[in-house]
Amino acid sequence: MKYSFHPNTHGNGFMLIEVLIALALFGLSAVFLVDGAFIASRTIRVMKDTREMEQDLLWVRGEIFKESDYEKIKDGGDIQALSMGEIRWETEVEMTNVLDVYQVTLSLEYEGNEDLGVESGERISQMYVFRPSWSKNGDFSTERERLLEDKRDKIREIQEERRRQ
Repeated sequence: MKYSFHPNTHGNGFMLIEVLIALALFGLSAVFLVDGAFIASRTIRVMKDTREMEQDLLWVRGEIFKESDYEKIKDGGDIQALSMGEIRWETEVEMTNVLDVYQVTLSLEYEGNEDLGVESGERISQMYVFRPSWSKNGDFSTERERLLEDKRDKIREIQEERRRQ
């Protein structure tokens, strides 16, 4: 009896090499899928921690600027945040050329929170705030008066030009 090998004569089964290649491909795709799921999970956790940290910083900034007394803002202080621990803050305040608008540089230094994975660090923000109550302070009162006088002079000049026309 003569045996011959023809792929179509042995039925519809798979060869061993085909099964092994399919298992290898399935195994590789499973590894990449599981690794991708871990990376996605880690990224989501980091984003959540970052969002909580940003919300804490916004809350701290809001609490600091609730204070309308320049003397208390000028001195800086400490504040306890929910996820970042104790935050030490300092300000530098400069008067602008706009009446009662001040440029404030706020420095926040925080301890972090090991339980939540928040590392210690520092954040510096620069903003403009409108604070008419600060102009009463001796640091700004003479400068404010000079600004007011400059504005009055400018208004007089404009009025005189209009009268001439």
